[in-house]
Amino acid sequence: MQEQRYLPALRAHIDYLLREGWVIVKRDPLKLQIRDETFVVLHGMLISEDSLWHSA
Repeated sequence: MQEQRYLPALRAHIDYLLREGWVIVKRDPLKLQIRDETFVVLHGMLISEDSLWHSA
């Protein structure tokens, strides 16, 4: 069966984070959180939410 998922390497990394204790807190856009750290998936990239608000 052919792989149907979009960006399988990103999906594999997210699966790893989930196994390590990260949790999905939002699905659109996808947000993952552990303790006080949050990542968001934007345009096929996993980005620390802190970098979004402190980069300007």
